[in-house]
Amino acid sequence: MRWNPIPFWSGMDVYIIGGGPSLIGFDWNRLTNKLTLGCNDAYQLGPAICKACVFGDLKWFAYHDEELAKFPNPRFTNEPSLYVHSPDWLLCMRREGNGLHQNALGWNGNTGAVAINLALVLGAQRVFLLGYDMKAPSKNLVNWHVHNVSKPNMNSYERFKRGMESVKNNLPSVFPGREIINIGPDSDLDCFPKEPIDKFL
Repeated sequence: MRWNPIPFWSGMDVYIIGGGPSLIGFDWNRLTNKLTLGCNDAYQLGPAICKACVFGDLKWFAYHDEELAKFPNPRFTNEPSLYVHSPDWLLCMRREGNGLHQNALGWNGNTGAVAINLALVLGAQRVFLLGYDMKAPSKNLVNWHVHNVSKPNMNSYERFKRGMESVKNNLPSVFPGREIINIGPDSDLDCFPKEPIDKFL
């Protein structure tokens, strides 16, 4: 279903759950009373932890669509083919290739960037990044979850970082006064301010 942005999280703090392996063993209960936006498999944490979820890859959706349909919280995408035709329960916004947008979601090569744009569209004042590692300890340990539809590699991480630079550069003009803060405990993403996770959770 095509969706026109409604900033129902206006002025709030939003925590994005990325996919990085630094979240293995994380106490998800720390997020129960927070507004959260989960990337991809994070919906499997359940509605009490993941308040909304977003994905941007059609291959991922083909694998998860039946289970995602049962998830009771909002589900978003900017996958172009789903913008044309999608289930009624899926909220779709137009995809732009790069940067941040107010009436579309920038792809920037990865769902993590889509989630940042979505959180800002939903009105978030501060966006906190969890699991935006931009690296992997081994080729077999690339996410905190185990069901990988496709695995990133070193070239993927460099592409992700370039996309995040576009997000950073667009932030002051597209969403002035908003903040993006990286609280991932072991992140190689340096374009946003880094703060200790315990300061905010």
